[in-house]
Amino acid sequence: MANFIVTYDLNGPLPTHKQMDEHLAKIGVTRGRILETVWYVKYPGTAVQLREYVKAILGKEDQLIVVRGTSAAWTNLLVKDQSLKTAWETD
Repeated sequence: MANFIVTYDLNGPLPTHKQMDEHLAKIGVTRGRILETVWYVKYPGTAVQLREYVKAILGKEDQLIVVRGTSAAWTNLLVKDQSLKTAWETD
């Protein structure tokens, strides 16, 4: 599985942030909100496949980027540093 960063701007009335949280929960993989609208996702597919999954709930005015990461450094995130470190480093 690969490490991805998913970030989005919700610019329309739907989905709400709660609906987006629920949509990401349904994917059934390790994930965590690391900043307000930035998520870490450990996903078995490609960036395109993950984009298409997330995009399915978005409105035409919303924005999204999915980035596959091979290394990272961080500080002061919403998720505990050790849990993200553990998730990032495990295959």
